[in-house]
Amino acid sequence: MLDLSKYQSIGGSLKDAVEVFANEICLIEADRERENHRLTYREFRDRAMPVAKALQDAGFSAGDRAAIIMTNQSKWLIAAYAIFYSGGVLVPLDSKLTADEQWQLLKHSSARVLITEYPIWRQLSVATGRAAATELQMVIVTEAPIDTDLLGGVRWEIPSTQTADPEFRPRTRSDAATIVYSSGTGGRPKGCVMTHENYL
Repeated sequence: MLDLSKYQSIGGSLKDAVEVFANEICLIEADRERENHRLTYREFRDRAMPVAKALQDAGFSAGDRAAIIMTNQSKWLIAAYAIFYSGGVLVPLDSKLTADEQWQLLKHSSARVLITEYPIWRQLSVATGRAAATELQMVIVTEAPIDTDLLGGVRWEIPSTQTADPEFRPRTRSDAATIVYSSGTGGRPKGCVMTHENYL
């Protein structure tokens, strides 16, 4: 076990975890009885680093916000680690919200990056002009069919061709780690800012 009292950020603790437990099983992705795949901590890291590099190459800086809209799958966790490694603030958004609700939260959160699945991005893209009203500068799209127009997004698999390692960007315990939105069932969704201290 890692002593989390010695760490300043989620990214720092995860960075050490993937090194200390490199050969241990990190996650198992399954659909009910059928296992899709399992990853060791080293394999998990190897999948996350190209995403972190792609973010940083696009100008993503420590303190910038990145939203994830995905169903429950391992790429969600890989994307989250890439964001924390790059010093970003994670904005997890519910994939079951309407496109209009998701656009509103993307605008409210000031997310510069969106990482999402192709079917979700296709629904979001129907509302033309909405992206211009946000601070989005990059959209990474997973599960996209080959030779499909990504409507301004970049394919999740493209960053995997990057060879140079991204830079680890440390944060402090008092820095924002996530912005978590309420469901909005009792009114408009509220964004709760959680610090690294809250998680550690």
